[in-house]
Amino acid sequence: TTEIYTLSLHDALPICVLHQEEMATEANVPSVREQIPTAEFIEDIATYMSKEGTAEAVIEKLQRMYSALKFIEQKLVQRKAKLKAKIPEIEATFGALKQMRSQAELGEPLIAHYELAQSVFAKAKINVHEEDKVCLWLGANVMLEYPRDEAILLLDDNLKNAKAALVTLVDDMGHLRDQITVTEVNMARVFNWDVKNRRAKTDRSE
Repeated sequence: TTEIYTLSLHDALPICVLHQEEMATEANVPSVREQIPTAEFIEDIATYMSKEGTAEAVIEKLQRMYSALKFIEQKLVQRKAKLKAKIPEIEATFGALKQMRSQAELGEPLIAHYELAQSVFAKAKINVHEEDKVCLWLGANVMLEYPRDEAILLLDDNLKNAKAALVTLVDDMGHLRDQITVTEVNMARVFNWDVKNRRAKTDRSE
């Protein structure tokens, strides 16, 4: 038999908590395109090598750029994973608050399930028609109370910002991937040029 508990909104809202502070930080991250080193494709390898010096020095230079680009890629992958994890959390919280508002407009309590422990849920009756205050979890052991409509507007803004940040991040990652590819091609061309050059020198000496 499932028991029904009558909860206040303050008790029930841990069902739909939001790490607001963390989400704001992730959502407001600007584009990092300007911070990504630009890799120039080597059109004329012979002319380029005559200016740059030895193949070892050039490959070392390209390897440093490659390492820097891969480091940036790792950071962007981590940021993308955080955003992709946060967006469903915001959507779930946003949906729960809208459902609360709909039930309040009908003048009826909201019947919901909340997690008592891992994989253990109970049914609760939330008197959303009697009180419009909700609590959002900000992280760092901080929870703030908002009027329900204000919380909905806040989550709506955060959801839009998070999705926009994800689009920007994906675009930055595409640009970064282009620079990594050009750098890899350049390293391969320098290596092949060096092999060919050494072979030519060996043939002439014979």
